[in-house]
Amino acid sequence: MAKAEGSEEKLTTARITRELQENLGLRAGDRIGVHSSLKSLGRVADGPTGLIDALVDAVGGPQRGTVLMPCFTQPLSECNVLNTPCRLGLVPETFRTYPGVKLSQNHTHRVAVCGKDAAAIAASHVGKSPLGAGSPFHELAKRGGWIVLIGCDFSSCSTIHVAEYIYPLPYNSAQFTCTGYDRTVTLVCEDGSRLVCPPIDNPGDSGGFLALQNEMEHYGLILHGRVGKAECMKVRGLDLLAMALEMLARDPVSLLCESPKCSVCSAKRKFMAEL
Repeated sequence: MAKAEGSEEKLTTARITRELQENLGLRAGDRIGVHSSLKSLGRVADGPTGLIDALVDAVGGPQRGTVLMPCFTQPLSECNVLNTPCRLGLVPETFRTYPGVKLSQNHTHRVAVCGKDAAAIAASHVGKSPLGAGSPFHELAKRGGWIVLIGCDFSSCSTIHVAEYIYPLPYNSAQFTCTGYDRTVTLVCEDGSRLVCPPIDNPGDSGGFLALQNEMEHYGLILHGRVGKAECMKVRGLDLLAMALEMLARDPVSLLCESPKCSVCSAKRKFMAEL
């Protein structure tokens, strides 16, 4: 008998955990940076908390593994590390207040981390650029971490911005950035102290990052698997950075989008053409 409309089976935390391990190869002790679309999975029994619980369980729990998510904020005049909401959707916003999570100290590109390496990875953001060298996504990669994309593609992959700042791109010094991120922000830290953060090294657009996805597909560096209804990918962070740096060495504009509507990438392409 066919199921009645709206009676789609809900995904339990246990099933999501199992599929993350069986279909994406997650194991106890893994360190993962996660970008996700909750709706891509289908109906999740416990909503965003169910997915988060499954991710933590899939890496062996907080005593053995580590889960990191971007918890970026809107470019406000003031950002409170603990209290300012995340702008990236329900899963990272729920993860922001998840038990045991550590939040990094950054005025626009804060991350949330849970697990064995949480404190060290969150602390790596102090004094660093939002997504620059030594920032949490870079630290995760250096510790052997993986990037997991659930129902989304490389245009959501923040680690690629790290490569843009590791490589000496001529247009970085010009500080091209998205509208709104060209303002000074006051950061209210966890201890109540206040830092004035000028708009330096904010990342640009990510619309061109599918070029890196295609390159990594060509070399077989992406593991694909299905979790619920979601098409998912897993890639080693250091592999991703190495391939991005190789592409930038060949062509410094290879990770920029070609849309004339994108003011940031258009400005960077123009800057390079005039050198």
